[in-house]
Amino acid sequence: WAVGSWRQPELLQALASTPWAPHLPEPQWPAFHQPSVWLTAIALAAAQIPLTFGNAILGIVAETRRLFPGVPMDEHRAARGTGLMNLLAGGLGAPPMCFGAGGMAAQVACGARSGRAPIFLGSVLLLAGLFASGQLTALLSLLPAGTLGAMLFVAGFSLTIGTAGSSRDKEARAVLLTTAAVSVWNAGVGVVVGVLLEAGLRSRVLRI
Repeated sequence: WAVGSWRQPELLQALASTPWAPHLPEPQWPAFHQPSVWLTAIALAAAQIPLTFGNAILGIVAETRRLFPGVPMDEHRAARGTGLMNLLAGGLGAPPMCFGAGGMAAQVACGARSGRAPIFLGSVLLLAGLFASGQLTALLSLLPAGTLGAMLFVAGFSLTIGTAGSSRDKEARAVLLTTAAVSVWNAGVGVVVGVLLEAGLRSRVLRI
């Protein structure tokens, strides 16, 4: 924030001029129009399903079992939680949300070891949304983009290394690490390379 304030002093002026006032969310029931429902289902929901299943259900369950073996967590519980979260949030006008293995890996990498960490984070976000909603854009803009990129890199690296270390199959580790390395440059190309490498290893065209 200090670097952001030095580079963008106008944001500090915007913070000072914006009144601090509580803001309560207003329940909103979305309007259902047949053309928009089909467009949303095809363009947004269908494209999101693989990512949600992979990251918010399978990924979070696998990462929870690896990091916290004693925590009761399974795919059914993760799916129910994601569904209820979106049903409740949608009625308040919030965007779609989900659990994320990367977010948990980042918190663990920064020292979190219990459920108090996400409770604390959620409380801070809730208070910020209720009492500082007018200042959030300026506050977040003070964070340099490089800082966010570094945090995302640490989260992805922690998740990748942890998953690779928990796999006893050297072929699986090779696919995972190769996909992660290529995805740093281009995520789409990384997916294609990972699929082709997995197919080649399964068909025994490639050997490691």
